[in-house]
Amino acid sequence: MYARCNYSGGLNDTETYSVGIYLRLSKEDEIAGQSESISNQRDYITSYVLEQGWDIYDFYIDDGYSGLNFDRPAFKRMISDIENKKINLVITKDLSRLGRDYIDTGNYIERYFPQRNVRYIALNDGIDTFASSANNDMSPFKSVINDMYAKDISKKVRAVLDTKRKKGQFIGAFAPYGYKKDPTNKNNIIIDEVAASVVRRIYSSYLSGQSMHAIVKMLNSEKVLSPAKYKMTNSNYKNARAKHYLWTQECISRILTNPSYMGNMTQGRQVKINYKLEKYRKIPRRNWIVAEGTHEPIISPEDFMTVQELIKRKMVHFDKGEKATHLLNGLLFCGECGSKMTYRRNYSKKMIVMCMNYSKYGPGLCTRHSMKEEVVESCVINQLKKISQHVLNDDFYKQFESFRPNKDKRIDNELQLVNKMLIEAESVIKALYIDKVKGIIDEDMFLKMSKEYKEQKEILVKRYSEILTKKKSLEKCCYTSDYMEKIKEFANFERPDKTLLSKLIDRIEITDEREINIYFSFPNPFHIL
Repeated sequence: MYARCNYSGGLNDTETYSVGIYLRLSKEDEIAGQSESISNQRDYITSYVLEQGWDIYDFYIDDGYSGLNFDRPAFKRMISDIENKKINLVITKDLSRLGRDYIDTGNYIERYFPQRNVRYIALNDGIDTFASSANNDMSPFKSVINDMYAKDISKKVRAVLDTKRKKGQFIGAFAPYGYKKDPTNKNNIIIDEVAASVVRRIYSSYLSGQSMHAIVKMLNSEKVLSPAKYKMTNSNYKNARAKHYLWTQECISRILTNPSYMGNMTQGRQVKINYKLEKYRKIPRRNWIVAEGTHEPIISPEDFMTVQELIKRKMVHFDKGEKATHLLNGLLFCGECGSKMTYRRNYSKKMIVMCMNYSKYGPGLCTRHSMKEEVVESCVINQLKKISQHVLNDDFYKQFESFRPNKDKRIDNELQLVNKMLIEAESVIKALYIDKVKGIIDEDMFLKMSKEYKEQKEILVKRYSEILTKKKSLEKCCYTSDYMEKIKEFANFERPDKTLLSKLIDRIEITDEREINIYFSFPNPFHIL
């Protein structure tokens, strides 16, 4: 049952509430030794709700989910029930159970819940959004503290796990391809003979002279399950993209360079960018955590080291070869799927570029939309030549120099005007609140008038942001002495070098219709004035 209610400073004890009890426990909390089990939270909050005589609509349980983001299944289900007006009161044991990211947590408490007339209570922190309490005023500071705590816990957890890794204990949800977790010891791995036979075949093929690309083609043609697909088939591993996964050169490279296959536990090959993001960056090989002789090898140390030497020689050869000559390497992207474009030779031995996803996975993920390298380069260079000729034109330069100061003045004047209007709107809102407290105007009048001024304020804030962005764009405009030097430098090249191009171009996209879209790192000179 849902009942809408209005509050003006006090609690309405007669209000009927439909309660959503939110429970959360992360793996970090368990490691930190917190007595915050799901059952404890459930019993504690249930007892309180029954004492108040409120109805429990449902329990929303996220067990094993971090509080640093709100991408949690039970939390999203609770939000859906709020939107459908099934619950009008949310209760957690404390504020940190709701979330540890102070920005997102504050947004739910200060904006989302009030906008939907949903009451929020954090029992242990004494926070009740429908009550007048000093604890409510402290909630932003508690959120910041929870965020800092989460950061500290993240460091401690990482330190504990690194210690275990250095001891040769396996830390991870899934063992490397070719192995599986020991059912009697979760920190040990044993050989998975089905996958191990594929690993041995990969090493044998490479030692016999086959390239990584040839091995990829062989495994895909035989429909051998890739590591991701194999994990999905034989465990509870879930990956939205894994249904598309085929063998790739990157996958083969990871297998051929992983010391775990000669019995040395190798971990810490990548690390999270920061404690709030589920994104990772690769760690240099010298910083990997390697413990020798921890498990049964699949590949002999001799074969492993021979493979490393072969890879090293081929990398040196490749670096000195064609890759260094690709003028646009690193700037080309697929206009359809967003992946990088890769270089290949066609049947007439001409160098072409094509979608990397197509090259790796075939037509299942994207289309080929290849183009000759020389065509793409010619298009880019011609566009830059047109721009350089235009910018270096005396009339344009004079126009720009006279234009910029005037433009700056107009923008500064507009910024001052909008800022003045913002201050006035804020003053009116404060005055309205004081009038409401003094009883000069009633609640309905306050809400109506403050809404109008808040809407006006939002429009002004948006406008101020737009003007500021425009000002910054103008300040960063490349038609400065520095940019002019780059343009002059470019104009002197028949074929510009890669370093200069990377300063002038952000990215180049090739569409399925073979259109070439160039995104420069500076405003279009044909549109700037």
